[in-house]
Amino acid sequence: MHDSVKKLMGKVIVSCQAYEDTPLYGSQNMKLYAESALLGGATGIRACWKQDVAAIRELGDFPIVGINKIKSENDDYSGIFITPTYESAIEVVEAGADIIALDCTIRDFRGKEDLYAVLKEIKDNYPQIAIMADCASIADAEFAAETGLVDIIATTLSREPHETGHPDLDFIKAIRKITDIPVNAEGSIWELQDLEAVVEAGADMITIGTAITRPHLITKRFVDCNEKLQGK
Repeated sequence: MHDSVKKLMGKVIVSCQAYEDTPLYGSQNMKLYAESALLGGATGIRACWKQDVAAIRELGDFPIVGINKIKSENDDYSGIFITPTYESAIEVVEAGADIIALDCTIRDFRGKEDLYAVLKEIKDNYPQIAIMADCASIADAEFAAETGLVDIIATTLSREPHETGHPDLDFIKAIRKITDIPVNAEGSIWELQDLEAVVEAGADMITIGTAITRPHLITKRFVDCNEKLQGK
């Protein structure tokens, strides 16, 4: 097991990301977010794009899960935007990430052979880097485990949290049944009860993003609830 993965076992990772259409977009803002998360006790940080990873790396020696979201205008990686290629992975690795997370879903246009090739190229050229497989289904998780190339399986791309507003506990339990690879629970962990539930379901580490680092969505959640209570 990679040292960076060992450090995250039983710990909390905070996802620090902001898009261009939000006020906090920018690597220096993400660095401040990461610093605050670390001050609060987070063990690792999940960060997007090489400039954010590099800025956060300046804070010290702790596990950084790097991703590189790329929205393409062509159809080559339509629907796959979390670190879709080897080249996109290496950008954040060389910026200072210890773990690279990428979309490991099986698609009609990006099947098992192509995904395996990306994973193997990362491992062959950067054996010191751990790989986190962001999955949407148990079939994705099974394939990721079978490759022998991933170090963490994550529930990041499950649809259930978006549809129900709650973590996908069944997905975590299902992954636990098929592999001993560490499981990262990610998605709709809003409350302390959610954290307790994913730990009880078998998660080895927990990633929390929106509930901590996206204030406009945190505000919207309270505003929506208030409007409902006010009958609007």
